Amino acid sequence: MTAATAISLSGLTAATLTLDAAASNLANANDTSALGSAGYAPVAVATAAAPGGGVVARTVRPRPASLLVYDPASPLAGSQGLIDTPAINPISEITNQLQSRQAFAFSLEALRVAEENQKSLLDVTA
Repeated sequence: MTAATAISLSGLTAATLTLDAAASNLANANDTSALGSAGYAPVAVATAAAPGGGVVARTVRPRPASLLVYDPASPLAGSQGLIDTPAINPISEITNQLQSRQAFAFSLEALRVAEENQKSLLDVTA
């Protein structure tokens, strides 16, 4: 595998992880839980430059993970009428999805060019 291919694949992996995290957060944005119980914890993706090029991506838990909401009608509400909801901003999550779509497309194009260059190099040396 060439360096250009490895860099492109790392971009594809990071974009996929970001899209998965945003989709999971959006799917669970309306979850609720009783105070003090473990409800859905949102995820985010942290990226860093990889040695030799490319990117390393990993999931992290953003802080705060939940918000207190006043909903006395909820069966999960405590004596003060509060419930926990995940701290998710739908606009940010949709933006993350759009950005990861573009990052995926760019990484895929870089992979295509890397393969094309590798093929041209093999044709020249053959």
